[in-house]
Amino acid sequence: MILRKNRLLVLLSIILLAATTLSCSLLSSLGAGTSSEATPTPTEFVGGGVVPPSNPSEPCKDLSGTLELQLLIGPSEAVGLSPYTFATIPFQVIQEGNAYLVEGSGAVDYYEDILTADWGSFAVTFDGVTSVTGDCVAADGTGTLNVLIEMTGQQMVVVTVEGLEYSYPWEGSPQVEAIFPLTDGAQVSGEGWALILHLN
Repeated sequence: MILRKNRLLVLLSIILLAATTLSCSLLSSLGAGTSSEATPTPTEFVGGGVVPPSNPSEPCKDLSGTLELQLLIGPSEAVGLSPYTFATIPFQVIQEGNAYLVEGSGAVDYYEDILTADWGSFAVTFDGVTSVTGDCVAADGTGTLNVLIEMTGQQMVVVTVEGLEYSYPWEGSPQVEAIFPLTDGAQVSGEGWALILHLN
């Protein structure tokens, strides 16, 4: 009986730690730099490298593509469930006067996973939508894409132990800033997230 209570206390401590640190780590590193480590992507893309602009003197003109967001679901990783969810965020660059503005949005793949064990179960769901704004800046025939990603998300962790159910909800609108060269496959990452640029 004492062993069972100790195991229960340890489990609940891990769950509480994972659930409470999520809101601190989820997309929390503003202005993150490019990571030297590639994060695996579930989607295969043919090609890669620099995509030549249609107008080399104006590389931002008529630019479009997608940003692939890979998001770590912290409480899932803590208990060994599938840790990532993904979003594809289509964007386009629109010229307004001398400025080239970025806009787009996309849904986060709905995430649901459950761990069942002799002590009970651990279920995680996550849902969200994203938007991207920013600008494209050109200089000497090359350019950079400066974006702000905002995600509005809701997460629920439900733990059932010996017939008792404990719920740990989270919701918020974290943001992340990223700067990309106009290179297909360019990546920027931070703690718990990665962004990959795919140019059309």
